[in-house]
Amino acid sequence: MRNARRVSLMATAALLASAAAAAQAAEPAEIVKYRQAMMKANGAHMSAAASIIFGKVDFKSDLGEHVRALQAINREIPTLFPAGSTSADSAALPAVWMSHDDFLKRAAAAAQRAEALAKAVAAGDTKSYAARFGELGDACKACHKDYRMNPK
Repeated sequence: MRNARRVSLMATAALLASAAAAAQAAEPAEIVKYRQAMMKANGAHMSAAASIIFGKVDFKSDLGEHVRALQAINREIPTLFPAGSTSADSAALPAVWMSHDDFLKRAAAAAQRAEALAKAVAAGDTKSYAARFGELGDACKACHKDYRMNPK
């Protein structure tokens, strides 16, 4: 089971490494599909981390892996939204590209919050997990509020 998680994280890292290059060559509809998969993965890792941090499940040894995935995905969010990458299936609002500097600023804030959570987890600072996790969640919500149709 542990090896499967490591393989999954390595696969995520490989996908992220090629995101920028792939975005330049892909059709907008394919970029949207990829972006949706990555954001869904981000949400799944947030959910899993929340379950661990708030004591709903006892998989404490997995928290670091979820947080590292959150770090990787949040670092790459700007590359998931290249100009023209929209389609009828996309939940991204036109404001992403119309207010691109603000969008990038918010994406950077989310990445910084993911880094802070990762540092707390790596240091074993269990007293700050909930606060750092909440800050990351707030950064996600702030971006979704203005840049996502039907924000979650």
